Amino acid sequence: MRFMFVTNSGKGGFEMSNAILLLILYIGFAAEYAVNKLLARYLDLDGFGDFNVAVSAAVICSMIFVFGGDAGSNRFIPRYLEGKEWGKIKGYVVYYLRLSLFTSISVAAASLMLDVFLRYYHLDKFLHESYFAMVLAPVLSVLVLFGGLLLAMHREYASSITTELLKFVLFLAAAALWVNFRSSMNACEAIFLLLASLLSSVAIQSVIALKSVPFDFFREKMQMSIPEWISVSRPMLVIGLANNFVSIIELWSLEFFDYDEASVGAFSLLTFISSLIWVNYTALYYIMSSRISTIANDSGSLRKIYVSSVVWLLIINCSVGGALVMNAEAILGWFHADMVAYKNWLGFVLIGAALNSVLQVASPFLRFGGHEKVESAISSRILMAGMLVSPLMVYFFGIGGAIVSSVLMLFVRGLLFSLRLRSLHGFSYY
Repeated sequence: MRFMFVTNSGKGGFEMSNAILLLILYIGFAAEYAVNKLLARYLDLDGFGDFNVAVSAAVICSMIFVFGGDAGSNRFIPRYLEGKEWGKIKGYVVYYLRLSLFTSISVAAASLMLDVFLRYYHLDKFLHESYFAMVLAPVLSVLVLFGGLLLAMHREYASSITTELLKFVLFLAAAALWVNFRSSMNACEAIFLLLASLLSSVAIQSVIALKSVPFDFFREKMQMSIPEWISVSRPMLVIGLANNFVSIIELWSLEFFDYDEASVGAFSLLTFISSLIWVNYTALYYIMSSRISTIANDSGSLRKIYVSSVVWLLIINCSVGGALVMNAEAILGWFHADMVAYKNWLGFVLIGAALNSVLQVASPFLRFGGHEKVESAISSRILMAGMLVSPLMVYFFGIGGAIVSSVLMLFVRGLLFSLRLRSLHGFSYY
């Protein structure tokens, strides 16, 4: 069966575009895989958990700093490109770049108060994690913003390479060189190697972004539509935070409420391994996101894209998930000998990821099809439920509770997205 994407410019080759994107994302995943193996070896599960907690906090902060401008660009930039509204493109980029940098610097300064709070309540073990997050967050926010800009300009390959591949390849190279000369690595050194990799990625990304705009960026006069941008970016921010927090809540709950400090690292590795299945969804997202807004009023075309995406993703998820389940013990043992005990939990997580990523296909159709407030409402409710359920599950059941809570929250969220999309556009899987 042949699946094609139908856009406002006619039919495009879905298979070839998605194959190339999958190749890019799989190479990026392989680099990230090697990085996690190296970190798990040199930091042990406890230190590896601390590293991931700091990075997850930085990711959340970077999303707040960019205020939804990365996702919002897929609503505005394609439209501005069609109308040749170059001034609005420049205004959009400059406005959100200034906003993210100003906010990140202000928050970094204010975070000194967090130092006082943590020391006062004898929570010194979290100090280094808060420092790491504040160091990484400003750079991550710029990386995310420029990645969204490239994607909105239909530069899917450039966006995926700079945001999903380059940072991991550079980090892997830097980490490998470091341990080759030093023979050891701690969490602090790993964070600053990651920072150097992110800065290099942003520099390369900036050059590509400037060369991608079809006008002289520095000479073009800015035009602002801030109220319109904020009206869309605000719910986009809520969606992004809620979607990321659904998985991060469990990680943080383990850090705070589980007495086994190695459980944070174990959960991080289980989540990472299952993320290979989510790579397939990410490839679809890169292709769909900038196109949906231009055909938002054409329900027939949207339905064709939706159905072909679901069928394609279901087929490839079954293939990838089955291979991972069959080799679960070997994969876990390759990371760390202590991880083999989580073989059954990995199978559960993989099955959940395969199903939940298919349900999640409805998300970009809501977000970029003019129903971002609908998705925002669903996401925020799931986030609130997760903030109540996850800590309790971790407190009573440890890492098992965290895994079940994570899979369950993602399933409920994806199911609600799918049902709401069907009610709005009459979409279904058949």
